[in-house]
Amino acid sequence: MFGSYGGLTCMLASQLTREKIWESLLCRHHYGTTGNRIFMDVRVQLNKPGRIFMEDPQLGATGAESTQVGIMGDIIQTKESEVKLEIEIIASAPIEKLEIRNGLKVLETVRPYKKAELGNRIRVIWAGAEYRGRGRETVWDGSASINGNTIETISQVNMYNLEKTVTQLDRSRLEWKAVTTGGFGGFDCVLTDPQAGTLTIKTAQVNCTVPVAEIGFHETRIDAGGLDRHLRLVRLPDTNPHLQLSLERKIAVNSSGDNPLYVCLTQEDGHQAWSSPIYLFN
Repeated sequence: MFGSYGGLTCMLASQLTREKIWESLLCRHHYGTTGNRIFMDVRVQLNKPGRIFMEDPQLGATGAESTQVGIMGDIIQTKESEVKLEIEIIASAPIEKLEIRNGLKVLETVRPYKKAELGNRIRVIWAGAEYRGRGRETVWDGSASINGNTIETISQVNMYNLEKTVTQLDRSRLEWKAVTTGGFGGFDCVLTDPQAGTLTIKTAQVNCTVPVAEIGFHETRIDAGGLDRHLRLVRLPDTNPHLQLSLERKIAVNSSGDNPLYVCLTQEDGHQAWSSPIYLFN
């Protein structure tokens, strides 16, 4: 793994040599993380052989070979309308969710735990930016209050600036100072009662009141303009033991254009990882 500004890139190379690392880069055989050291294996299985290209064939002549397996970064032409996507993750912290994506579209969000495992822990996340480029910061300074319930404990998520913190004022109120530039931050709060009361959140971008009973397995998301700027709430298990995830999915291949299949992993500690896309086309 190689790091830069806190992030890490894992190269899928057969040998730890300059030549093999360079070959891995040219073939896009790698995945990236925000700094966490995880194991990620994402590949596709074809029923019939397709053609794998070293470089994008739309940019000019390039060599091709026959294959029925594609790994992260491969460019494959196939006549099939569906492929099998195989994913294996060994995380460095409990897994919150895994998104399976085709380009910008999220095909499925996978959580390693079941609804029956959900507890009293509510996660509140703010994310996004004003726009691309300089001055993109979004200030999320705000507060939260609980009515008809009480807050037992809180813990911060993705908040490393000592001047930007979440403070519990009493058993019903929180305040925070926070900023995002495209990433996300937030907090977990453990409630005395898993279903009672309402949670009110006030920021410059979002003001909302949500019944605690309605915060569940699937995220409640409130969009706030800008560049993917939003607030989201979700319920988590009180204790999440899930550090590994293995699954297979049948993925439809669009007949026109590219199908860049990849995954985005989010851990409970706020770290993330992205696989290099496997590019499929007919």
